[in-house]
Amino acid sequence: MTFLKGRSMLWLLVPATFAIAYWWDRSTELKPEFVEVSTNPDYYLANTETVEFDDSGQLQRSFTTEKTLHYKDIMQTHLLKPVMRFNDDQNPSWTVSSEKAISNELSEQLTLEGNVTIELERQPTQSNAVLTMPILKIDFASETAFTDEPIELIDGRFRMTAKGMQADLRTNNIEFLSEVFTEEL
Repeated sequence: MTFLKGRSMLWLLVPATFAIAYWWDRSTELKPEFVEVSTNPDYYLANTETVEFDDSGQLQRSFTTEKTLHYKDIMQTHLLKPVMRFNDDQNPSWTVSSEKAISNELSEQLTLEGNVTIELERQPTQSNAVLTMPILKIDFASETAFTDEPIELIDGRFRMTAKGMQADLRTNNIEFLSEVFTEEL
């Protein structure tokens, strides 16, 4: 009978071991990485170019990017090295470029970051005007652009620096906010 007593003790140890292991391990199961929104776009495009013409067939706008990533869950489009060109027969052409940009679809805002450059291309006899800043935010709903960062405008023989800017895109008015300084080059 001592043989049966040893076996019954063994049968009690097996369930006790599983119960202790279950209560001991209170860790939560980690989510797989592929579920995270910020690292997985629903589509991406490489080396894109969009060209828009007016009714007479003249080039009106063009837009190029090195890479475009769209995130459906957060309603954002991330752009790498965007370049936008605006052509008009009556007005000079504009080129806007930056290292990266984020377009928020819900708020209709575009944030350009990293060496933001706006260049006004003039006649061959005049030099181009170049406006640079680290960050520029454009609100398409109100048709305004703004930054609180330092800016620099070089126009021919003049250089102007300031801190902060607001621009009304409907009237083409730019207001420099503070620390405005102009010098001749």
